[in-house]
Amino acid sequence: QILYDMLRRSHLAVRFYLDSLVFPETTGHQNAKLSANGQDLGGEMLFSRRIAFSGTPSSLLPLEMNECFHHLGDDAKMLRTLTDPAVVSRRTLGADWSVPSVLEEVASLTPGALALIDAGALITKMSNL
Repeated sequence: QILYDMLRRSHLAVRFYLDSLVFPETTGHQNAKLSANGQDLGGEMLFSRRIAFSGTPSSLLPLEMNECFHHLGDDAKMLRTLTDPAVVSRRTLGADWSVPSVLEEVASLTPGALALIDAGALITKMSNL
């Protein structure tokens, strides 16, 4: 208790505690990150030729792709597809789920899954290596 009382108001001690113990346990992060926005990734920065661009419909397209045209009903068509039981299925995760168990379940589906939409960003701390 004496040590806690001495250090609890020290911004250096609090920062060390958060950076060394709390954040590594609760947030997935890398030592270095590359970052780019949709304009960068869809533009000529990576590829000189593109046949499509996927992302949130907006007018924030790469300059090389010109203006975005929104067609009436596009959002409704997307929602209809994503809520159609003939196209989409869902599973309720048990209380003991883990990232590897979710991926193993998806990989063992018959017929196989064509896509995994991780809307809650649950799949983290994984590597392609």
